[in-house]
Amino acid sequence: MRFITLLLAVILLSGCETLQDMDFNKPLIPIPENIETKPKEEKIWVEARTSRIWVNPHVDENGDLVEGHYKNTVLEPGHWVVNGNQGQQN
Repeated sequence: MRFITLLLAVILLSGCETLQDMDFNKPLIPIPENIETKPKEEKIWVEARTSRIWVNPHVDENGDLVEGHYKNTVLEPGHWVVNGNQGQQN
């Protein structure tokens, strides 16, 4: 028990640097002033705009009953937006 108490005292009283001495406003890696920092090229995928169309139940040309169903359509294809400029790719 004495050993554990002595070990804790040594750990607590050792010369550790406190966090109050650190300057948190400075970056960890200094950036030279003559280097221009360019914004990252952002690539964002814009999902396609789709729509569902309801088709009512009806009798087709063969006399068969077709149940009501949805048809999915693409209004605008999906595309990439690079740095705010829209470049559509099909």
